[in-house]
Amino acid sequence: MTRYQTSLVLVFLVFWCVPAFAQGEAGVVNVAVEGKATIYSNDVALAREEAIREALRRAIQNAAADLLAIPVRDKKFLPVKNEIIGQQDRYINNYKITAESKQGESYLVTVNVTVSLQDLKNDLAKIGFRHITGAEKTNVIIFLEVKGLKKYSDFLYLKEFLKKRAKIVKHIDSQSFEWQKARLELEISGTAQALAAELAKSGRYLVNNELIEKNQIAISPLPREGEQ
Repeated sequence: MTRYQTSLVLVFLVFWCVPAFAQGEAGVVNVAVEGKATIYSNDVALAREEAIREALRRAIQNAAADLLAIPVRDKKFLPVKNEIIGQQDRYINNYKITAESKQGESYLVTVNVTVSLQDLKNDLAKIGFRHITGAEKTNVIIFLEVKGLKKYSDFLYLKEFLKKRAKIVKHIDSQSFEWQKARLELEISGTAQALAAELAKSGRYLVNNELIEKNQIAISPLPREGEQ
């Protein structure tokens, strides 16, 4: 294992966020964090780099936790952390080191970070999280798979059916369409169970609820009167 990898594994970080996020221009949030990394083999430069890197990562995690109203250490936050952990550059608009010092065998930095909320919200929505604090409603992303389409008009009918359920379906994105199959990504208000119930109630679709807990719904069109 390289020295860099060893220090990355062994780095010890402490941090805090200011009590409230400082709202700047629309779509961004300013977060103040402190990172502390252990110095190994007198490599101060590497410890400084690691402290900054982890402080930026924690700034993103705390911005996401604030949006979702889920504590960073909550088990429910783990899938969020796994999703955003490797996309630091995507969410950081800029940052400024306001203080730094060497204290014994540790290096400390205090950083003001500007996080892009819009990119963060978009990515959280893609993995099924859309509970945003404040005035916004709770929306989730679900995937709807359709099998047994006999005509393209059947697919168009389904899209129109979904559009007419505006209280539930907020956005429709056609991910793929091929022979007799289609897959749609939907942003909905409420639950996948509620949409599945609407589809079943229409009398036009057979609904498979096996993966509904994972925000996935599979349906098949039912034969209409006069069809073979």
